[in-house]
Amino acid sequence: MRTIVSPMADKLFGTTGVRKIYGSEFDLEMALNLGKALGTLLGKGAVLVARDARTTGLMVADTLSAGLLSTGVSVVRAGIIPTPTLAFATMNRKFDAGVMVTASHNPPEYTGVKFWSKTSMGFTSEEERQLEEIYVSRKFKVAPWDKLGNELTLETAADEHIQAILAKCDVDLIRSKSYKVVVDPGNGAACVLTPYLMQKLTEKVVTINGQLDGHFPGRRSEPEKSSLGDLIQMVKDTGADLGIAHDGDSDRVVFVTEKGEVVNGDRTIALLAEDYLLTRKQGTLVTTVDSSLVLDESVQKRGGKTIRTPVGDIQVAIKVKETDAVMGGEACGVFILPEFQLAPEPFLATCRILEKMARTGRSFGDLIGDIPVYPLMKAKLKCPNEKKELVMQKLAKAIPEGLENVIQTLTVDGLGVTLKEGWILVRPSGTEPVIRITCEGPTQTSVERVLNTSKQIVEKTIDST
Repeated sequence: MRTIVSPMADKLFGTTGVRKIYGSEFDLEMALNLGKALGTLLGKGAVLVARDARTTGLMVADTLSAGLLSTGVSVVRAGIIPTPTLAFATMNRKFDAGVMVTASHNPPEYTGVKFWSKTSMGFTSEEERQLEEIYVSRKFKVAPWDKLGNELTLETAADEHIQAILAKCDVDLIRSKSYKVVVDPGNGAACVLTPYLMQKLTEKVVTINGQLDGHFPGRRSEPEKSSLGDLIQMVKDTGADLGIAHDGDSDRVVFVTEKGEVVNGDRTIALLAEDYLLTRKQGTLVTTVDSSLVLDESVQKRGGKTIRTPVGDIQVAIKVKETDAVMGGEACGVFILPEFQLAPEPFLATCRILEKMARTGRSFGDLIGDIPVYPLMKAKLKCPNEKKELVMQKLAKAIPEGLENVIQTLTVDGLGVTLKEGWILVRPSGTEPVIRITCEGPTQTSVERVLNTSKQIVEKTIDST
């Protein structure tokens, strides 16, 4: 069973929080007013503020903090930590909200802000709408000089997150196998957590790109096959059992097998779902519209059902909570494990992979080999943000007319077209001035043909708009 749900549209906010190019689209006044808007929305209490390793992160966090303090709301600064750690600490320490200064996997010139509720889930569309209304109105609460918020620091957030994860794992079982792992934080926020977590589980840990650096000198921040050449080679050279790669703020994790294969996130979701579905008959798994059909098939084989949402971890988390799903995730490497929290949780997902390896005595490559691979290709084409809406309107007609054997079209999140064999998704990015195309089918040849045809249609439409 496959169900589709739709999101609310936002202006200031993209797919995930506010994410823009610093200097041309985002400045410190925007950061200050976002802080004031959140403080006005909350009215009182305390907010946890953290950041990733970007060069703009400290001054944006300072400015956001100033905006919050000016409304009488107190701030606790957690320094550089992963986004999932910020979300966990917000819930665990019962802050009224959490704010992460990050642009996730985007290039280094981007900066941004993501807001988290005390439930560990990102702000919903309704919460973002309320925040945006205050931001646009400029009707901010102004606290008198003697009732400003206080600013404190929290230096143990990463350690607390690690201890909570270890409490959920069979540490002794994993350690008994003496696995060798290679960790690639990509010079991002995971530098302060993943290598230390892995050292609790095995003495054989190799780290590359493990120094915090907002220029991301080691590789592109987005962990995908084309950017993980060094990790692939290191896994092979060291005879490692598992490779682990993160994006800039570590809300994503991508795994590499002992043979150097980079595994798509939806296949890993399917592998983890096997165990989660054992705990509940007819369990529900939530994923996004761009995940492989192999996920639906794997879940159905185990008596579960799949619900599809628009792209974005918040959309997945909302539906996980609404449906009491066993887990959720995105093909890009997002894993939402409600047994722990409603934010992406790449660290516990990694531990679950190691547990499964230890319990079964099988390698990761052997385990993931049970999950079929359907050819899937992606492309992205530059498109100015101001053109996106009109381009998508034109594509709603042009794409179905330009493709053969069209069975169904959906406009849940962009344009989804179901073909006699396979599917294609065309959607405007919520974080970059591009239009993304994803295509899956039974053979590599058929996927390449459909993708190339779709690219030509999209390029022609962008040029003529």
